[in-house]
Amino acid sequence: MIFQIVITSTAGIVIGILQSTLFARITPLNIVPDIALMILVASAWRYGSLPGEISGFLIGLGFDAMSLAPLGFHAFLFTLAGYLFGRMKDNISPGQVIFPVAAAVGVTAIKYGGSFLLSLIFGLNSGAIRYFSLNTVWELLANMFFAPLVFLLVSLAARLSEGRRGGFH
Repeated sequence: MIFQIVITSTAGIVIGILQSTLFARITPLNIVPDIALMILVASAWRYGSLPGEISGFLIGLGFDAMSLAPLGFHAFLFTLAGYLFGRMKDNISPGQVIFPVAAAVGVTAIKYGGSFLLSLIFGLNSGAIRYFSLNTVWELLANMFFAPLVFLLVSLAARLSEGRRGGFH
């Protein structure tokens, strides 16, 4: 479990750094899909709620360190997403496209709805916190487009890292 948390958190933070620097410069109209959040959702579904929560918290702290949002803002949102999608581990079997796309819609709603609610509750009026806009719709569409690929890559990486299970040889 520790290995999965370390790999997921490291991948999420590295992709988060790339999202905010490199991807923001090369994507058209400055619309960047939230690949780090998709990695969190895919790995939380794969490994369960506890690794999803811990990985979400660590990735969120990484995002908090990179942004102007208050410390713990992204950590809360990513922890919530990791927990909720980790709870689906044994309840939903993802297909190739339908579940990843639905997960992208759900996690984008959690991200923007949660940030809106947190800003209302705590009176956050920071320019670093994005609310619903036309860019939100474009980001949602980009998340939906890239979600099946991210789920596939996380699944392949998990199979490679888990190795072969015991049994008769």
